[in-house]
Order: sequence, then structure tokens, then C-alpha cells
Amino acid sequence: MSLISLSHAMQDTLPVLPKNNPFPPLLSPHHHDFPLLSRPKNLHFPTFSSRTITPTSLPPKPNPKFPQIPSTSPPPPMPPPNSHSDFQEKMLYLESIGLDFFSLIQHHPPIIFASLHDLKSTVDFLASLSFTTLELRRILSMCPHILTVKPTSLLPIFTFLLREAHVNGSDLKKVINRRPRLLACNVETQLRPTLYFLQSIGISEVNIV
Repeated sequence: MSLISLSHAMQDTLPVLPKNNPFPPLLSPHHHDFPLLSRPKNLHFPTFSSRTITPTSLPPKPNPKFPQIPSTSPPPPMPPPNSHSDFQEKMLYLESIGLDFFSLIQHHPPIIFASLHDLKSTVDFLASLSFTTLELRRILSMCPHILTVKPTSLLPIFTFLLREAHVNGSDLKKVINRRPRLLACNVETQLRPTLYFLQSIGISEVNIV
């Protein structure tokens, strides 16, 4: 075959391409191998009301009740000591009858708060029963508590010794000199119960005891 015949044969077999676009696009603009992603549809979210939410009120908490503690009143304070002049007067008075003031208050501190009038009343009452100064010095030194016992409390003691304990009047001073602490005892709570006890165990002559 001649070259001219071969050339005509190729032209007959090749497709005719357009002149404006000699190279056709590989893919058609309307042909897609992959599906197009669809646009997202409008999403609708629930809307909240703009009204103000009123909180529910809770019932008030009950106040706890605590047990009431009874109030206890504090003990009464001790009375303040007397003035300096009164203190000196008491010291001089007791020393005038032969008593050591500081020794007395060491064994019985309430003497500090006793008035000079009360001290003199007690000493004068004992002196009226024929106790000498020497006897008073001995009795009050052995039992300083007697100085703070008023005459109104001493009188029932002497009455008890004479009437119930049957102490002879002549022996009364002897009994007090031997047992000065009898004048610092209480008749109702100490002396009379002791008398009944001695009588219950067969001691009839209590005055001798």
C-alpha cells in the first residue's frame, strides 16, 4: 500500500475533534464518580423560655432546743478585812489580856473579820462567870474559836451543862478549864447527842465524865 492510501485510511478511522477544544476533558462536568455531599439541613434546637424561674421555698429549719442549765449563784465573797485602825485596836486589846494576836489568827483566821465589839463582848461574858484573866488566857489560847462565839450562843452551853449534864456550879469552871472546846460546840447537833450516847451505853454520871 502506498503512503497516500495509508494516510487516507487513518483519517477515516480517527474521530473528528472539534477545532476549538482539541483535547476533550477527561471527565464531564456533569459526570461524577463520587456523589456530592448534600448540604446540611437547618438544625432546629429547642428554645428555652426566657421566663424567670422562681425557686421553690424550703420550710424554715427548726431551731435546736438545748437543755437549760440552772444557774448557780456564786458563793458570797468573804467580807473585806476591817480598817487598819480597827485591826490595830483588836491586836492591842488581845495583847492586853496576854493573847498573841498572830498566833490566834493563824489557828482561827475568822478572828480577822470579827469586830472589836464582838471580841470584847465574849471576853466580858466569860469574865462575868468568874473566870480570871489567867484562866481566860489559857482557855482562849487553847481554843481561839471561842472568841468568835457570841454570848447569845455561849449561854445555852452553860445552861446545858448545869441542867442536862448535871454539872455542879462549883465545878463549872473546872470543866471549862479542862475542856475549853465545849464552848465552841453546838448544843443541838453535838453536846446533846453525845450526852444521849453516853447514857445509852450505861454511863449515868455524865457530870464526872
